[in-house]
Amino acid sequence: MKVTIDLIAQKVGVSKALVSLVINGKAKKYGISQLTCDRVMAVVRELNYKPNQMARSLRTGVSNTIGLIVSDISNGFYASMARQLEDLAANSGYNVVIGSTDENINKELRLINILRNRQVDGIILSSSQENSEELENMFKAGFPLVLIDRYFPNAGIPAVVAENSQGGATLAQHLFNQGFRNPLVLNITPSYISSVGERTSGFQKVFTDNSIVPEVVQIPFSDIYNVVYEIFSKKVKEKNLPDCVFAVNNNLATAFLSVLSKFNLAVPDDVALVCFDDLPYFSIIKPSITVVTQPLDVLCSRTFSLLMEQISNQEKVEEHETIFEPVTLITRESSIKIK
Repeated sequence: MKVTIDLIAQKVGVSKALVSLVINGKAKKYGISQLTCDRVMAVVRELNYKPNQMARSLRTGVSNTIGLIVSDISNGFYASMARQLEDLAANSGYNVVIGSTDENINKELRLINILRNRQVDGIILSSSQENSEELENMFKAGFPLVLIDRYFPNAGIPAVVAENSQGGATLAQHLFNQGFRNPLVLNITPSYISSVGERTSGFQKVFTDNSIVPEVVQIPFSDIYNVVYEIFSKKVKEKNLPDCVFAVNNNLATAFLSVLSKFNLAVPDDVALVCFDDLPYFSIIKPSITVVTQPLDVLCSRTFSLLMEQISNQEKVEEHETIFEPVTLITRESSIKIK
């Protein structure tokens, strides 16, 4: 038999309204005695009553749940992000519902609608959208929303991101200083995403300022390994290898390392490698991988704080500037030129 507030009220001999006030922690406010509260809660425990959270959130307008939408939760960067945001949410009494878009614009919009229909109190989003109009409308209508990792210039939606352009430039300058002069950029689609575009443009500028034009190849998100394999198969056949590679994310770097081993090529002897974002294994393999790292703990804590400000109505709905956090270069063996 389904346990309801009606059943509890009948068993205790009080009204349904009184039971609801006790269960929702409002007994003291309405002068309900401790003895009555104890009687109600004893029956609640006896019948193992579980409140309908969806119905409760519809009544109160609060679900104590937030949504997190990223492109790919299997990516180590986003997995770590989710873990940190879950911890921050739990410490504030919130739960997190997570979804992956696979860089699909329509899937992202469906996930947003699903989360809003589930009455989440706000959303943290690493967006795959090319046009920010729908997100701007949602934010301006008062729905709590914060962008992380990616942003839309001039959209007015609060966002916390890394200094992607700085990171790309730092890696390029490191390679140039090491004496590399024939760079290849492994870019990933969709290339209009702010983080991807800024990493690539920052990298390119360092070399173009030195009269070198890096080759940039677009790798589809849905078929990374096979396309990287095809590119290097052709380059090996034509004896047209770059002397260094910049992978704009860790999935591309992993695919590159795997492909290179198929052709019995070595890093950095045959081709050097640098990557934007670190992975645990990058520091322990031979050779270890040079990376730029993002301050993920800072990104997550600032993003979560901005969302909580909106949820608690401490922050009025108004345009926000994007917050940029600095990145750090970690030099390892994969980019040290063999003399």
